[in-house]
Amino acid sequence: MLKTTKFLAALSAAALSLTLAACGGSGAQEAGTNTDKHANDNASCTNKLVHPKAQKVTVWAWYPAFEKIADHYNENHTDLQVCWNNGGQGGAEYTHFQNTIKAGKGAPDVIQLEYEAMPQFLAGQKKYLVDLGKFGMNKHKADYTSGAWNSVTFGGSDSVYAVPVDTGPFVMYVNEDVFEKYGLKVPTTWDEFEQTGRQLKEKGYDGKLTNWQSDGTAVNIALFSQKNAKVYKYSANDPTKVGVDFDQKGVKEVLSYWQRLAKDGLIDTADQSSTDTMKKFGAGQYATYVQASWFMGYYVKGAFKTPESSPFKIYAAPKWDDATPDVNQGGSAFAVTYQAKDTEASAKVARELYGDDFSRNSGVTDGGLFPSWTQTLASSEFIGQTYPYLRNQKANEVIAPVAKGWEGDQFLPFQTYAYDAQQKAFTSVVKSGKSADSVVADLTSSLQNYAKQQGFSTIAVE
Repeated sequence: MLKTTKFLAALSAAALSLTLAACGGSGAQEAGTNTDKHANDNASCTNKLVHPKAQKVTVWAWYPAFEKIADHYNENHTDLQVCWNNGGQGGAEYTHFQNTIKAGKGAPDVIQLEYEAMPQFLAGQKKYLVDLGKFGMNKHKADYTSGAWNSVTFGGSDSVYAVPVDTGPFVMYVNEDVFEKYGLKVPTTWDEFEQTGRQLKEKGYDGKLTNWQSDGTAVNIALFSQKNAKVYKYSANDPTKVGVDFDQKGVKEVLSYWQRLAKDGLIDTADQSSTDTMKKFGAGQYATYVQASWFMGYYVKGAFKTPESSPFKIYAAPKWDDATPDVNQGGSAFAVTYQAKDTEASAKVARELYGDDFSRNSGVTDGGLFPSWTQTLASSEFIGQTYPYLRNQKANEVIAPVAKGWEGDQFLPFQTYAYDAQQKAFTSVVKSGKSADSVVADLTSSLQNYAKQQGFSTIAVE
């Protein structure tokens, strides 16, 4: 659901310096446990508390319709009350959080973070997120998909640094009107995808097969993952070490593929975030769009004024072969910060915010989240849900298996810097026609050198 390509990129290099500096030692100092039950008595909340005399736990979250989740929690708990505020969305929130770290005060007890943003708060001499494994979170492992769980454990066997909520399974949006007009079959492989683009061009389609996003960041990680190419490595068990390797056969093949499609005029190469690109999408200028499930709420609903005017349906993303894994782009979770006034109470709130059927159903229907919860993914009601902007398609029949199949990704403690570097590098390949071989070698070397400058040692990416 979350637009990570822009939100994380908004975080400044200056803010990152807090986590990059002084990575020496065998590991980071774990966040401690606090027990002050009255420190938040005078905290200011956006939401109205149901039991104002109860203990408050402060929460920063930006999910749509989150106030409904907070109200539901507060109505059903007399001992604890969620005191909610929007601390900023994505990158703005992370900068805000970094400022509270620098000041040593002002952080919330519980904070919503995207999976790819979490390493930066775990890799310094001190970890700024609490290990929820110490509060029984490991007992709930089976409640979440393996990909979501791996995204909050960071290679640890017992440590859990957040409670997963949503994911972004990678799928393909297909303009049914275009495919029907030109008599085309929906492609299931990337070879077929390219052939579809050539057929559209031959038949006189005045649009493009799709758009390769020049501002794409996490989307390219998903595309590489389809080739079983893992480009980043990081574990909270040893936060002084990172792995970076774009100089892989799969990465080169993916970039060369998109370079060829761009050179032959089959695809657009525009910023997804631009209003012009959304206009093209809404005007039928893209026959397909390969993206995360949250793209529906962000783009499809934004480009079409009414559900009836949308020509799109969801299909499985094209695969390279039978061994192509299910992949993901985006998702977030609730973490407990090192400044939590009552750490145990905060851990309880983080785990229970989306802990019952009402809150989870609200997250899906009101918030537009694609769930990480295995029980929801197995629900016939959820699988049978229809989507008006997708021609009343039961889209979860397509998306849910991808969510279940995704095994997780790894990101760097300096992911913002890495994204900026990779974006420039990949654009030079796809848009400017530079050799993928030389570009990925240079990118790998550059990021490895940067890691060493920040005090990290580099390891192989396996």
